[in-house]
Amino acid sequence: MDIILYLLTIIQYLYQLNCWLLNFICRYIPLKQWAFDDSHSPKYQKYKIDELPLITDFRQDWTYKELIPYFHKRYGKKICPIKRQSECDIPEECSCPRCQAPKPYLYKNNGSKGQLSCKVCDAKFSQQDNRFSAIKLRCPHCGNTLVPKKDRKFFVLHKCVNPKCPYYLHNLKKVEPEHLNEAYGKNKYKLHYIYREFTVDFFRMDLNSLPKNASSLKFSRHNAHVMGLCLTLHVNLGLSLRKTSQALKDLYNIRISHQQVANYARTAALVIKPFVDNYEYKTGTTFIADETYIKVRGIKGYIWFIMDAVSRSILGYQVSDNRGVGPCILAMRMAFRKLKQ
Repeated sequence: MDIILYLLTIIQYLYQLNCWLLNFICRYIPLKQWAFDDSHSPKYQKYKIDELPLITDFRQDWTYKELIPYFHKRYGKKICPIKRQSECDIPEECSCPRCQAPKPYLYKNNGSKGQLSCKVCDAKFSQQDNRFSAIKLRCPHCGNTLVPKKDRKFFVLHKCVNPKCPYYLHNLKKVEPEHLNEAYGKNKYKLHYIYREFTVDFFRMDLNSLPKNASSLKFSRHNAHVMGLCLTLHVNLGLSLRKTSQALKDLYNIRISHQQVANYARTAALVIKPFVDNYEYKTGTTFIADETYIKVRGIKGYIWFIMDAVSRSILGYQVSDNRGVGPCILAMRMAFRKLKQ
């Protein structure tokens, strides 16, 4: 018994030493692979979402007609048209892009170089300048204006091209020098700040809308029992449309075309779809997503699935003919609307 107690004491002492060594290593010896795990490696930078950009809105709701009486009442300053001593070559249709003041309130600010100034709102502009009628997106890290780089189907990709941006310099330090010396070294990683401006509002689209080829359940020649037989043979047993039509003729003496079987299957799918989409699934806290391609009548398409990690129930899905970001957002909307507030 004394030997067993002695061995147990040694085991406890060794366990304490192991705990102390692990604590010492974690605190004072940083391992290189810890610094570049999946959450910090520059190879996974493309999967991270940047913060929203700074928005500068130059558009104004007021015009010179409201500004002139306001200045006179508030400051006692009366703004009168400009008294010109010589001829002015400013076009008659030219107006201030900020307050819409006409030509009598405009004058040249830098001589013949093309810059004009407004006497009402003190805006400096050129005749080709449209900055007062647009919204500028700026980098949240350096404040530089974002440059539109790519125009996709559903979004415009804006990028910060400032080489001195702190966000760019911080990501550049993460990349190994030998990787930067390779061909297209910097282009392999997401180093600059990137923002996607969506041109389609996916959050206002109706997820429950049915296709245009939806048919009704008003039977003119057959009845609901025949439709049930068609679905049983075609869906449950997996027979083709022509084999389903032949089986109904041989087994039940029911003459029906394969196209009518396809119409019944499509109508049943459209009727069942709202019940499947709006079913109250028990959702957890972890979701998983996947994308794959399918072929329907020889045509290649893409399908997105969002499932619950525990129950494996499909919470959202979307089928599309392209791999754009739009169908993915619609699938996420379908999944997230099942979450309770």
